[in-house]
Parts: sequence; structure tokens; C-alpha cells
Amino acid sequence: MSSSPGPVTILLATRNPHKVGEIRAILGDEFRLLTLNDFPGAPKVIEDANTFAGNASKKAVELARWLSTAPPLSGPPCPDYVLADDSGLEVDALGGAPGVHSARFAATGQPGNSPDADNNRKLLRLLTAVPPERRRARFHCVVALTPVARDQVESASPVCYADEFELQTELFDGVCEGRILFEPRGQGGFGYDPLFVPDGCDCTFAEVGEATKNQISHRAKALRQLRFALATRAISHGGSAPAQ
Repeated sequence: MSSSPGPVTILLATRNPHKVGEIRAILGDEFRLLTLNDFPGAPKVIEDANTFAGNASKKAVELARWLSTAPPLSGPPCPDYVLADDSGLEVDALGGAPGVHSARFAATGQPGNSPDADNNRKLLRLLTAVPPERRRARFHCVVALTPVARDQVESASPVCYADEFELQTELFDGVCEGRILFEPRGQGGFGYDPLFVPDGCDCTFAEVGEATKNQISHRAKALRQLRFALATRAISHGGSAPAQ
């Protein structure tokens, strides 16, 4: 990890502006946050694991390894950590689907994610005959945090080097329980937000507003654990913790 003074620098392993905005709002101003837009040469990581944890870990590990072994010659300074997350919607009546396929639920054999509107239409179609009491669902997020350590094990074999990154990766899990409506409501949010009503609310994620969503969402719960872990680490190393 970089020993330079100043805030901890974290690379967010995404180019999704909605996700970046949520993470910035939840983590606050104590960290310097970069995105993959700051590193145009970063390798594309294929998310082919069958769990959120597997996909998040793979992204964080591969990008941290890339930064450690072949850092860019120009651009922003090398970050201290890579933060990657994978998240999705799990619907009980569909056996946990769409799950890790949430972003490409309506894709028809083509690579890449499918439009939010198409995903929502497919979900509603599959749930057409499902009554309200059986429309339980949850948003699930796993965040992986991997340190970038250019000064460690530089002479190790690639396999050992990869193992080192995997061993140092920390996982943080967040879940938000709720239910799926019969039609979309609200103009805010993204993804399945217009269809999802979290427990304890009468509004969908698309209606509650960003401030409220960033207090109760699955991503917020996972990121608060990460933030606490970094704060505790700062204290143990004689630094100051981010404000709670």
C-alpha cells in the first residue's frame, strides 16, 4: 500500500455512473475515489462466477494485480486499494433469480448487459401469476476490497502472487429485504428500483430519494462495514478514523 500522506485512495472497479454516485455518497469525503475511467488501460474482467462474492473478488484481485505488476506510466497515482462489488436482485418465487444475472436478465444470447426496462419487463412477466404474499425478494451486495501492494512479493511466481492478493481480499456483505410490485413506480434510481419496495417502507427505491436509499440499501450496508474496517485500521496504525 502507498505510504504517501493524505487520504486513502481507492479505485472503484466500475464505470457505472449510478454506482459511482452511490458509493461516493455512502463513503463520504474522507477517501480519494478513482474509477476505471481514470485508468483506460485497465483490463476487462469477465464476471463469470456463480456468486456475488466470486465476481466481486475476481474483479478486485485482477485489477489489484494489474496495478501492482504493471502500473500505468501516466495518470493518477496508484491507489491503495481496489474496491469491487457485485450485486443483484434475488426473488424467492424464481428460486433466487435473477441473482448474478440481474444486469443481463433479459439478454438474448448477446454479450453485455440488457436495458433496465427490458429486465423489469421480463421480471414482471415471470411474476404475472404470483400473488403479493409470494413476491418476497431482496437486493444482495458483496463488496470486495483488495490492497494494491507494489512493494510486496514482486519476485514471486504469478500463481503465488495471485494467491497473495486473494488472501488479502476482504469481503463485506449487505442485504435489503423487500417485495416486488406488479408495476413500476417512481422516476429515480436504476435497475429494478421502480419495482422494489424495501421492508418498512411504502415507497419503491425509485421513489424514496437518494439520501434515504443510501441509508437502507444493500450497498449501503456493505459499504458501512468496509468504512468501519478502514477506520479501525487507521486507528490501529496511529492515524485518524473517518468521521462516523
